[in-house]
Amino acid sequence: MKKLIILLTLLIVFTGCEGSNITSEDINKIVKDSLSLKVQGSNNYFKGYKYYIPRGFVLNTTKDNNHVLFSNGDYYYLYIDIVSYFHKEKVETTFDKDLYFSAKISYNGKEGYIKISKKDNDMYYIDMVYNYSKIEVNVEKENLEYAIENSIRILASIKYNDVILDTIIGEKTLDYQEEVYNFFDSKREEGNFLDYIEEYDVYEKDDKIKDEDVLDSID
Repeated sequence: MKKLIILLTLLIVFTGCEGSNITSEDINKIVKDSLSLKVQGSNNYFKGYKYYIPRGFVLNTTKDNNHVLFSNGDYYYLYIDIVSYFHKEKVETTFDKDLYFSAKISYNGKEGYIKISKKDNDMYYIDMVYNYSKIEVNVEKENLEYAIENSIRILASIKYNDVILDTIIGEKTLDYQEEVYNFFDSKREEGNFLDYIEEYDVYEKDDKIKDEDVLDSID
């Protein structure tokens, strides 16, 4: 009986360890499968665009085209670059060889990339760009797969309204660009959007997250 208990304990331990090891092949499959999912309708509407927030997510705060989402104990920082979309700017980036994972994203004529780096405190930083929008989030390894899958779903769901954006930007593009953080043409030599938030105090996190349920709606 004692040997049986030990055997079952070892089995659980090794099974748990195996399940927590996410390989590059696993991440590639998550990205591919998430992109192939049917894009949901929109349940959040803003001036010039709209997008879908999956169940389990709440919209915490917004400022201009910067949004903070909250799910599963983590804050997701979403930035929507309407200027780059309006001018159809090309997505360009470089990949550090020390990254935990990195890959370009190309699907349905839309380009982007995903970068994942492991931090000293056993956290993982995800930097994902797709569909002229960007999500950054720090998560523990157990939330890595969840964060990748849902970040892609959110970015892929963004739909732009060209008519409205033309009235917002149009001939005022140069003036508008000075007021927003443009991740396609950032003048900062290093750091990320999370650094930008901390530097300029763009957000103040609410201690209490909104309790309202996010309802699914199909256009």
